Amino acid sequence: MSVRYPNSSQTPSTNVNTNRNNLSSELSTYAVVRTTSTAKIISAVVFTIIVVTLLIAAVAVPLALALTNTGPFSTTTSSSTTTTTVATTTIATTTAATTTVATTTVATTTVATTAVSTTSSFSECSSYTTISDATRLTTAASGSTCDTSTFFSNVTWVRFTGAGGTQLATTAPSANQCGSASTGWYSTSLPSSGTTVNGTVCYVWSGNNCNWSNTIRVTNCGSFYVFGLIAPPACNLRYCTV
Repeated sequence: MSVRYPNSSQTPSTNVNTNRNNLSSELSTYAVVRTTSTAKIISAVVFTIIVVTLLIAAVAVPLALALTNTGPFSTTTSSSTTTTTVATTTIATTTAATTTVATTTVATTTVATTAVSTTSSFSECSSYTTISDATRLTTAASGSTCDTSTFFSNVTWVRFTGAGGTQLATTAPSANQCGSASTGWYSTSLPSSGTTVNGTVCYVWSGNNCNWSNTIRVTNCGSFYVFGLIAPPACNLRYCTV
């Protein structure tokens, strides 16, 4: 008996080939679909990882900053400590500077006090004889006045004022002036303020600028001089002023 097929062109081998082709097509379609699905899954996983990473970063960064500012390793706390240390150093320096200034002030006060004390310790600066005799000036005419009748062996403190000049002449005048024959002038350097010195008075006579001499004392009272005078070594000798 022979088998009759609906379509004479469909033989067993043809059907097998058709089925094989259909199966291959379906497998290819399944493979494509599966590959596409796998790619989508991988993409979804990667996207999820990225999103999670971003979320973690969004949380972790502020948290790290917060811990940095407030945690045990806080930069702000460290800066604060450093600032405190600097402030302490500055205070110490300021204190040291203040102490130095105070010390300097004390030293200055001491010096000022000493200077005043030194000046005031000279009683001659407040207790002296005032002479304002214009005939003692180096520009005055000659005469026969003798200071042996005015001064004695004991020191007399004198302040020259007014028309009679303010101090003894410090350069040699000519003889026969100052109301006398032999003119006396102070040949030593004058003292500085607040000090007293011993000096020499020379008397001009017969072309000799220091024919006679005697020692006197001079005190600088700050704004004026006082002279501790004694009697000259001979008569017709006189202290001259300027």
